[in-house]
Amino acid sequence: MHHHHAEELNFELPNGTVAALAWGPKDAQPILAVHGWLDNAASFIPIAPYLKDFRLIAIDLLGHGLSTHFKTGTYFHFIDYVADIVNIMNLCNWERCALLGHSLGAGISSIVAGIIPERVSALGLIDGIGPITVNEQQMPEMMSKSIAEYAHLPDKKLTRYANQEEAIQARLTASKMARTSVELLVSRGLRAEHDGFSWCTDPRLLCKPLAMFTESQIAPFLTRISSKTCLLRPSPGWPFDEKIFMARINYLQNIEVHRIKGDHHIHMDTPEVVGPLINEFYTRVLTG
Repeated sequence: MHHHHAEELNFELPNGTVAALAWGPKDAQPILAVHGWLDNAASFIPIAPYLKDFRLIAIDLLGHGLSTHFKTGTYFHFIDYVADIVNIMNLCNWERCALLGHSLGAGISSIVAGIIPERVSALGLIDGIGPITVNEQQMPEMMSKSIAEYAHLPDKKLTRYANQEEAIQARLTASKMARTSVELLVSRGLRAEHDGFSWCTDPRLLCKPLAMFTESQIAPFLTRISSKTCLLRPSPGWPFDEKIFMARINYLQNIEVHRIKGDHHIHMDTPEVVGPLINEFYTRVLTG
């Protein structure tokens, strides 16, 4: 079982280089995996062995992991990530591929499945469906705050850690997840500086977004998703508003929901539960 030996890939996009980890036979059905906010491709290392009959490619979103930061002087938008996924599919010459997303990655993947439904063969979602939205009343203030935060970025210093252990502790304090999961993310998300370690993350990811979708704008995307969808909802998981969550689920024609006991990073914390479930779904939909 040497499935943890991943290949390192790079995708050259017009707006930067996207790094990735890949497993499985090159000619197998492709699954493109998209991690959550401030995570990286290592997010999918624990479940990779369970998907060994597929070509699993887990990317580092721009500004994360080993991928390049956003171009200098630009704002970062959620929708840029949606375009990146489509561009990667085109680069790989995939007429169709399966998507697997966690959290932010689940938001991105579900929007992609709504804009090019005929090209998404199956949709796997872990604790997320559609992006976080904003009430339109909050938009003017959010935009004003965002511009101010971006303007102050040059003065911001990324936290320096004396060693990896300090970084691991910081992340454990911020997120409820298993230590082993944090270790994996930190191993790909930390870079050595002359005076210690700092996150590889583009600091712009910590700014308020300039613009966001409103809830009513999400509906047209989700209603267009045609692929079979599998959503894993850990409990307690991420504190999404349950009413909004259920409303979004109801937009999809063909969705199965598995409620599992666990925290937000359930795919990393208990891969022995999540791995077989997700493999069964893709096997049934893609090869059945």
